[in-house]
Amino acid sequence: MLEIKTTIRADVLVAGGGGAACTAAVAAARRGADTVLVSKGKVGNSGNTIMIGGSYGMDGESAYRDFHIPEADPTFTKEELFRSICNDGFNLSDQNLVEQFVEESPRIVYEVKEWGEAAGQKFKFYRPGNWDVTGRGMGRALSEGVKETGGIRVYEDVVLIGLLKNGERVTGAVGWDLYGGDLIRFEAKEVILGTGGYQPYSLKNTNSDMTGDGQAMAYRAGASLADMEFMLFLITAIEPNEMRGSILPVICTFREAFDYDPVDRFGNRIEIPESLREMEKTSEMCKLVHIYYYGKAIKDGRGTENGGIYFDFHRFTDEEIDAMFESVMDHFDGFYPRGKYHGNDILEYKRIIKEKRRIEVGLASEYSVGGIFVDETMRTGVPGLFAAGECAGGVFGANRVADAVTEMLVQGYKAGEEAAAAALGEEKIESAEESVREVLERLESHLPKAPAMAEKTRRPVGAIIKDMEKASDEALGLWRKEETLMDGIKAFDRLEKELSHARAGESSLVYNRELLRILEAENTLLCTRTAVKMAEMRKESRGLHLREDFPYIDNETWQVRILSRLEGGNDVLTSRPPVVTRVPLREAGKTDYETFILEEDLGMANMEEK
Repeated sequence: MLEIKTTIRADVLVAGGGGAACTAAVAAARRGADTVLVSKGKVGNSGNTIMIGGSYGMDGESAYRDFHIPEADPTFTKEELFRSICNDGFNLSDQNLVEQFVEESPRIVYEVKEWGEAAGQKFKFYRPGNWDVTGRGMGRALSEGVKETGGIRVYEDVVLIGLLKNGERVTGAVGWDLYGGDLIRFEAKEVILGTGGYQPYSLKNTNSDMTGDGQAMAYRAGASLADMEFMLFLITAIEPNEMRGSILPVICTFREAFDYDPVDRFGNRIEIPESLREMEKTSEMCKLVHIYYYGKAIKDGRGTENGGIYFDFHRFTDEEIDAMFESVMDHFDGFYPRGKYHGNDILEYKRIIKEKRRIEVGLASEYSVGGIFVDETMRTGVPGLFAAGECAGGVFGANRVADAVTEMLVQGYKAGEEAAAAALGEEKIESAEESVREVLERLESHLPKAPAMAEKTRRPVGAIIKDMEKASDEALGLWRKEETLMDGIKAFDRLEKELSHARAGESSLVYNRELLRILEAENTLLCTRTAVKMAEMRKESRGLHLREDFPYIDNETWQVRILSRLEGGNDVLTSRPPVVTRVPLREAGKTDYETFILEEDLGMANMEEK
């Protein structure tokens, strides 16, 4: 039996190393709670925070009136932001969460900017109330905030492998020191998960350690998952190979001077209504437009061998292409060396385009809209457990247009405040030893000395992960249908059973990369399993969930959130209407999806003058 060598006690235990976790730790410590921050990697330099490619912000009214930024646009009010999130989320947002986002975000958004400037990082303001920042800049800002606050005990390169409980209450977690090999028992009055999203697909533009760890741990501990069928896809580089997974192509499309023709593998133009194509320059709603129209072309057999499309430049001269990329490089000045973006060579990308006159791009998932079910205080419904940021769900409904960076900051800070207040008024309840044993037994079952595994035939975990990615591409891609969804449910069930028998080749816990991949794959598979079941249950098209066999929005039946809870080892799916505070739900009835996005007033203009 594996043994725990160290026990760490705290009022509040925070899991994660990015925006949600760091702001949660800061808020908890400020309120006098003894706070521990545990990160799978380096705080501020791991997860998806370092992958930030754009901006974050607040409403223009707050930027102008409260923080006295003269360039801000005060006509973009809190009320407009609130209604935009609700409407662009296809009316599935829990509006109590949207209110928390809108009302409480300005303070922490501005303070994080101040942390970044104290750390020597560049923040560039643009209207209505946003700042451009790099992932490195945001990461260093968060690290500065943790350092300035003081009193936060930080454990880096420690992955939490399971939550601990006593009865129905979460009371701590077991951590694995990846480099030292030790197991650590964390005992806490309150636990906050700020661990980010999950990405089960073969084409990725996110950090590879986004594996749904928090969602899976919470689900096993009794929390519900919600809205898992909604995944946000983004135009992503397929070629050249060294840039595969880069979001440089979509960043280019945001520039006013940049233009291209979307074409299929036959060279035929993919038609998009001009009013929607214009959203590329004004709103993140353009991501949904790309998913719908480019995804439809791919679904209809017009995609490339790699499942993508082409940006075509045949009608542009070399001089016009040069001007486009000058605009792109101008935008990055001060953030990256001239001609670079996150290590990508923009000049080489331009050279390939000028030589071939087209470049292949795909659609990769950048963000999981669903996650752990929480209320406006970030409580999960399981006593002692909070969640915030991308690992939680509810604020963006069926489609995210507002800033995910803002989401992680404001929800993390709220979770820290609430957890500290709760912890300081409670006595510590010790974790049940049975709960500790369950976590250790799960870990031990994947080590080579586990006797129950001795006679099993096993494939390498890498092969299982590739099969999971293939099944995710086919079942949970841009467009779904009953047949492939049911095939996906069967595939994930088979892969979970196979993964339960997987074991690492080495018994040592000192940087056992294979063991870590097994645990991460189990977490991702759990998330993907619930996602495909929710996608099969939702027999309509809404937001980021598109179905070939149900191509309409059904507000009579499906203007509801879908939740899943683990009961007796089985996923039990239920639905409930979203919380409504100010914006009424849509009238009952069915609406053609394309007609809806063409005729409704969608597309929050959150990229003005970018």
